[in-house]
Amino acid sequence: MRRFPLLKYLLLPLLLLAACTEEIDIRSRSDYHDYLAVEAVLTDNPDEMQCVVLSRSVSLFEEEFDSAVDGARVSVNDIPFTNYGGGSYFAPDGFCCEAGQDYELRIELEDGQVYEASASMPEPGFRMDAIDYAFSGNKALGIDSLWTVKLWGKDEVVNSYYQFSVAVNGFWYPFNASLIMDDKLFNGNDVSGFPIATLSQTDQLYRKYGPCFKYLETGDEITLNILTLDKGYYDFLSALRMSGVTIPIFSPQPANVPTNIRGEHALGWFAVCPSRSARVEVDDPFR
Repeated sequence: MRRFPLLKYLLLPLLLLAACTEEIDIRSRSDYHDYLAVEAVLTDNPDEMQCVVLSRSVSLFEEEFDSAVDGARVSVNDIPFTNYGGGSYFAPDGFCCEAGQDYELRIELEDGQVYEASASMPEPGFRMDAIDYAFSGNKALGIDSLWTVKLWGKDEVVNSYYQFSVAVNGFWYPFNASLIMDDKLFNGNDVSGFPIATLSQTDQLYRKYGPCFKYLETGDEITLNILTLDKGYYDFLSALRMSGVTIPIFSPQPANVPTNIRGEHALGWFAVCPSRSARVEVDDPFR
C-alpha cells in the first residue's frame, strides 16, 4: 500500500518560526533541506508492496529541488532492496515481515553515510470482518457528497494503536485524512457497524489529491486498511500530524517529532506493522 509522502515538508513550520523571530536570509543560510527523510513501513502482507522511500526534506523556499535520494544501498535483515528510481527501494517479491520478529534497516548513501534503525512487529490488535458504506449527505457544509465507511470486527484484549486508511479504486486518501488512534474507543469489544471513516467527495479535493476523492459510482471499490502500530510509531505519526503544514505556524516545533533512525541529520521512522484490509463494492452509491 503506497501512501502520500509524509516527510517532504516536515521542517516547514520550523522555517516559518525562524522567519518570524529574526531577520535572516533563509535561502542562503538555511540548511534545513539537507536532512535525510526515511519512510519505511513494512507489513506482514506479501501482497502489499514492501518499500523504503528516501528523500531530502525541502524548505518552503526551494522552487526547484529533486528530493528523491537514489543510488543508496538499502537492506532489511541483510536482504537487499532494489532501487527503481524516485527514491523508492523495493523488497524482493514475496518478502514480508512476521509478528514477534525483530528487523534491522540499514541505509548506506553514495557518500558513505550510514543510517540504521531497529523495529519489532507487534501482534495484530484488531480482527476486521467486513466493511460497508452509507450515503451521509449532499451539498452540506460545503461538501458536495459525503459517505460513511462502517466497520465490523473485534478489538483484541491487548493495548494497541492503529492507523485506519481508506482507498477508492486503489487510490489512497492522503496521510492527513487517515485516522490514528489507540484502542480505548473499542476496549476489547466486538465492533458492529461502527462509522470509522468518511469519504468526502468535492471538486476541490479531487483537483488536489486525485481519484481518491471522486464521486462514488456503481462498481467502485472501497478499501479500508488497518495497521497495528507499536507505541513509538504511534507517537511519531501523532507528532508528525501536529507539525504538519496545515497547522498554524505557532504550533509545537517539528524538532519535537521523534525518530528511530540512527545517523546524522535524519528524520522519519522505521516500522513493521500487521496489516489487515477489507473491501466492499459500491452497488448503489446513494443507499
